Amino acid sequence: MSNSDTGPAPDPVLHIQDLNYSIRNRTLFKGLQLSVSAGESVAITGPSGSGKSTLLSSILGLIKPHDGSIRVTGAEITKLPSKQIAKLRSETIGTVFQFGELLPELSPLDNVALAALLSRSDRAGGYRQAQELLDELRVPSAETTEELSGGEHQRTAVARALINSPELILADEPTGALDPDATARIAELLFDLPRRRRCGLVLVTHDVEVAARADRVLRLEAGLLVPARVPEAVQA
Repeated sequence: MSNSDTGPAPDPVLHIQDLNYSIRNRTLFKGLQLSVSAGESVAITGPSGSGKSTLLSSILGLIKPHDGSIRVTGAEITKLPSKQIAKLRSETIGTVFQFGELLPELSPLDNVALAALLSRSDRAGGYRQAQELLDELRVPSAETTEELSGGEHQRTAVARALINSPELILADEPTGALDPDATARIAELLFDLPRRRRCGLVLVTHDVEVAARADRVLRLEAGLLVPARVPEAVQA
């Protein structure tokens, strides 16, 4: 089949080009490049302080790089005003953090529904969708998220990240506070999302076993993202 039959390749959900950023006389990004397509997962490793979390914050529009381009679903994050960045972030990006960042006094259902209600006015629809996601991810009912186990807490965070059907999911050490069994379950859940939901996934981790599940594993060093070697024993 020719290229004309298949049509042009879709634009990546995330495209970073020539990113430069320094802080306190320390260079974190030096011409950094990254492109992630829908349906693809990328794990980013590297030592503490190398800039992994700063990179995610830059993609979210929370940190403005000195130079370079960051496009999320075709929109140039670095050139948008703050209100448009916030709108783009709520509509197209889902985030999962190490400790979930849930509101402990709210129930799992309220935590997930809140993310939907902040971006649309359909209260009944938001709660219905939130409950469907929690049921799908096997999160039990609870009066507050403090009653949940670590794995249940993170599954709630994943549900919240998915509530607005994002095209890009960012995960920052999402298994860092979990025991080995919960780590395996959350990693399996996250890396299954690109295939099931046709989104892109960028996951930052120190855990080589978690990273090995990704389609691509990159290491942030000397301001650049370079292919990382995953030990054969881990791949197996």
